Amino acid sequence: MAKVSSFKFKSFTSETFQSTSTAWTSEALEGKAFPSEVEQLFSWAEDHQQNIAGHSVAYGIFPNSAKVADAICEVVVTRHSSRSKWVKMLRVRLRPRIDEALNSIGDSSNFAMREALAIFIHATIGVLQFGESENASTIKVYGRTRQQLDFLKFLGIELEKVKTNPMKVTLEGRFLVVKSI
Repeated sequence: MAKVSSFKFKSFTSETFQSTSTAWTSEALEGKAFPSEVEQLFSWAEDHQQNIAGHSVAYGIFPNSAKVADAICEVVVTRHSSRSKWVKMLRVRLRPRIDEALNSIGDSSNFAMREALAIFIHATIGVLQFGESENASTIKVYGRTRQQLDFLKFLGIELEKVKTNPMKVTLEGRFLVVKSI
């Protein structure tokens, strides 16, 4: 049985961006994704490398010290008021080979499911840490699918158990919301 990876949430460098783009494009050309969708994703990500308030930014979810990201996370920092900053995780896009394995039926799908879950957990933890570094008063994680929403409900319960800073954790619509209090 293959071991599920540990991941790091971090900004792209020019080297890791190029390595990720090359690997994902190659996998798309092998039929694991639509090449035009991968091209569109990297076109967007290339223009969204800098953290500018109100604009989304691309972060990579990297297996340990790898140069190729296994996912791209879309994050946006906004100001709700002059004293309130929000960080929102809007989307996580999986590497084509992981997404294909996750959507296929067979022996590898169980591993792929655990791998995808580990990626999503590390993306969420990364966004929470990023929010702290940005002194954000509110962190919102969007549950795009029913499975992600179920995961966020579970994560909210677990955050309530282990919180060390004063915070309020709620589910508002499709967002898990963590507010500093």
